[in-house]
Amino acid sequence: SLGGQWTEKQIHGFYLATFAGANDNRSIYNKMFGWLTNYGHPQDKCDLFLSGGVEIMEFAMADNTGSTIGYKKTDNGIIPVREDSSGSEIEYLKKAARLQSGIISFFEYVKPLIQKGNYAALSSVVLSEPFFELIARPSSAQLDALSSLTHSESAGSNAERIVLAKKLPLKDKLFPGENYIKELNASYWKEGFKRINRKKFWAKYS
Repeated sequence: SLGGQWTEKQIHGFYLATFAGANDNRSIYNKMFGWLTNYGHPQDKCDLFLSGGVEIMEFAMADNTGSTIGYKKTDNGIIPVREDSSGSEIEYLKKAARLQSGIISFFEYVKPLIQKGNYAALSSVVLSEPFFELIARPSSAQLDALSSLTHSESAGSNAERIVLAKKLPLKDKLFPGENYIKELNASYWKEGFKRINRKKFWAKYS
């Protein structure tokens, strides 16, 4: 969130989602609105965002020019300083490009609805339902495709990347104990982790 010095600046924004922490910057000077969650509401959708949704959404929006780690002033103005992509990040970006191609195809498909002014079809509740279903109840095919994706361990750095849902050894699946709990707590995608490390590891999710 923004520091206290920004609370009297006029900042207006329409965001994909705003969480409860955005309340810290709420004032008569700024207006923020989240499309999928607004100031942490609805709570169930916000919880899903924070248990894997953020990382998968960032994957869908990954920029292949590399992460921005700062800015510098030049004769042509202020330009971003990009981080060199690591080998694991390059693979991540290649997969993201495939997903983004599918996203573009989807919007080409629904474009006639938009052109006709059928804006009810753009309801955030309707359009986001498959996304939240993916986070909460992923199929076996979705787990296979997404669980091994990596994500940077800290904001602004790609030096250390960990998988969204780590696959544990068979003994930890059959007899979940301290290590299982530790890895679950560290996992970005909670439901993905639970499903990929289920006791009935042979069962499939549809």
